[in-house]
Order: sequence, then C-alpha cells, then structure tokens
Amino acid sequence: MRKTGIFSWYGFYNEFQQRIENIKAAGFDGLMLWWEDEEGQWPISRHDMPGRVKEAGLEIFNIHMAGSEDNLMWCDDEKLRRKHVEPIKRTIEEIADYDLHNLVVHLCERGDVPAPNKNLLKSVEELIPVAEANHTVLSLENTWRSDYLEAVWQEFPVKELGFCFDTSHANLRDQFYLAEKYHHLLSAYHLSDNDGIQDRHWLPFDGVIDFTKVMPLLRKKEIPYTLEVIANKQLYPEETQFLAAAYEKLNHLIDLPYE
Repeated sequence: MRKTGIFSWYGFYNEFQQRIENIKAAGFDGLMLWWEDEEGQWPISRHDMPGRVKEAGLEIFNIHMAGSEDNLMWCDDEKLRRKHVEPIKRTIEEIADYDLHNLVVHLCERGDVPAPNKNLLKSVEELIPVAEANHTVLSLENTWRSDYLEAVWQEFPVKELGFCFDTSHANLRDQFYLAEKYHHLLSAYHLSDNDGIQDRHWLPFDGVIDFTKVMPLLRKKEIPYTLEVIANKQLYPEETQFLAAAYEKLNHLIDLPYE
C-alpha cells in the first residue's frame, strides 16, 4: 500500500474547507486530523470535519488527541489525572461514531518527568476497555521518554495499544531503535525533519535527519506515509508551493533506494 497524507494544520491558517481542498489538489490521499473545534475567523465544529474530508475525496488516516495536558496522565493528583483521562475516553467514543478508529496519544509532554509509575499504568489500563469496545487503536507516540512507552507496552501487550513513530522526536531523543524493536506495533507515522536542536516539523530533507536509519522498516508496514509538518515560510512563503514541495519530498522519501 502506498498512501500519502499530511497533518491538516500545516502552518497556513485559513478556512478548513480550503485547506483540505488544497491538500487534495496537491495529490495527497488523506490526512491526519486534530480532534478539536476550530474557532476564530473560520469556525467549524470537529463533528463537521469528517464529512467535509470525505466529500473532498480524502481519507482520514488517524486522529490526534487535542486539548489535553499530557503530563496529567501520570500525576498523583487523582482529580487532575481524571481530568486528562476522561477526555481521551470521550474522544475514542466520538471518533468511532464517524468510523474512525486510530487515535494518536502522548504519554508525557516533557523529558523532565519521573520514571514510569503506577498512575501512568492506571490511566492506560482505564483507556484499554474503551478502545476495545470501540475497535480503536491508541497509537502511542514517541515523545520525550522512551521508557514510558516501553513500560506501557510491557505491562499491556494488547492489540489496542499501537505505536505512532515520530521521526523528528526520534532524532532529538536518540529513539530510532524504537522503530526496529517495536516494529510489530507500528500503527501511524509522523514524518518530518529538524535541525537536531528543536522539533521544527520541517519537510523531509530540509534538516539533518538521515532517513536511511528508519525508512527500510517503515516501508515494510502497510501504513499511510503521513507528514506532520508546519511550513517554514522562509523557504515556502506560499501555501500551494509548500504543499507541492511536501508531496514531492514525501514521495522522494518513499522512493529512495535503501540497502
């Protein structure tokens, strides 16, 4: 399978309908959707987005959890922990109503957090039956602590817990080994590049990542190749120019001859 997609928030903040039409016109097959209402000049409910995307002739490859503070997943304060877990449960149920069953979730949002603890495991344990009931995979993303992922996967070896592999995070945190060690769990991709200093969300080949480290593994799985990028407007000042470059660079990435 060779399907290509891009994050629906790619750095040019205009009306949702226009963005998805531009994504389609650039050649992409689908997108990753941030599950949150859009407000401001062009308000649109998240509940209207799946229908709009389908009408535009695009697929939704996965949903990204929104509006949450990821570090509450493991905190000791039960009230705060529940404040984080309950919205994830509701999101699982909401997206299932639109026949969407892949939700990207973070387990922490910084590196300066404690070792994996009972509260983290408790939170995940509460999410699993909701995911199971809604036939949903929780694609746990590699953010800043690999041990959080590994602790959860070791404790809960269930089909509802997948792996969203983020190349930019892997480059910053020396996590490329995760794609090989947990290849069997891969369920979503966040493909982007950076300068080795910050999570820039650049297009592939605009930074320093050596994609030969990971692409041979990623190409073995039947998962859409999805860019999680935000336009560097110094290089790409115009929206359609950026999307054309994104589509070209993603296909170049997929087609590179790897040993």
